[in-house]
Amino acid sequence: MSKDTIEFTITIPKDSFNQSYEAMMKDKVKDTDIKGFRKGKVPTKMVETQLSQSVRLETLEKIAPLYISTAIQKEALDPIAPLTIVVTVMPEFKLANLKKIKVEKEEATISKKEIDEAIDDIKKNYKTKEKEINDAWAVEVAKMIELPEVKDMKELRKQIEDAMKAQKEHMLLHKRQEKALDEAIKLCEIEIPKSAIMYEARERERSFRYDMEQKGVKAEEFMKSQNLTIEKMRELWENDSKEALQTDTFLKMYMKEHNIDMNEEELAERIGALKKNAPKGTDMSVYDDENWQAYVKNVDLKQRAFEEFIKEVLGEMHKD
Repeated sequence: MSKDTIEFTITIPKDSFNQSYEAMMKDKVKDTDIKGFRKGKVPTKMVETQLSQSVRLETLEKIAPLYISTAIQKEALDPIAPLTIVVTVMPEFKLANLKKIKVEKEEATISKKEIDEAIDDIKKNYKTKEKEINDAWAVEVAKMIELPEVKDMKELRKQIEDAMKAQKEHMLLHKRQEKALDEAIKLCEIEIPKSAIMYEARERERSFRYDMEQKGVKAEEFMKSQNLTIEKMRELWENDSKEALQTDTFLKMYMKEHNIDMNEEELAERIGALKKNAPKGTDMSVYDDENWQAYVKNVDLKQRAFEEFIKEVLGEMHKD
């Protein structure tokens, strides 16, 4: 950037933006005509999905000049030419042919050595009357670790093998799911703008420092205790941010392509279930907040999209 050009970052308060957005959305809804509804009486949620992107841009165009003017005055700048605003947007991506995804299935096998090591660990961690590893010890320890009725060492070893195999199958399935998702992102050629990644990484650092502060711990001291530097942490935040944004972008594409949505009745049922299971003393007003409900809906839809994607490419979905 040349010496006669100045770059500065302006943050528009979320509350101010949302207030202007909602007011503009109401005006748009008034002019929307849908068969079965009188003009101006169309429920906002029915048209918001189609209008939200354009209304957000219009909202930005409406309120940004005020904040730009304020920033210029605050910095005592004297512009001598028209201002240029650079806006980073997410590129357009297309859902690729997911049939090209091939992920090999690895069989979960448990070796004799693994079972022996598990038995040794049990012996070290549980005090038993029987000191030798034999049938009597197997019966005694099985009760302590709450395994189904065991009569001898053979049955104990079988129970341990089955438990270890189930755990390994769970791990391998999740590994296959992650591999399938990685391949889908590569096939769709999803490349996130660097500025978006860095913004997300900065938000993660800010959240980390806030959490440490709330716990009364200095962030630098915590990192030192974990043999981590701020440079390494920022590298991790950047990598995590890139993966999270790629995953989010892919799942939103998948949702759109497969018409995965949640109607008001389903959302109300979901919110009702969350209310029912809320811890005692929870502020119940949060469940009526539209922004929070939108967040819940978004999370649930992405989970549904992920499950449908896994069924499509792997033909299986693990249920915890």
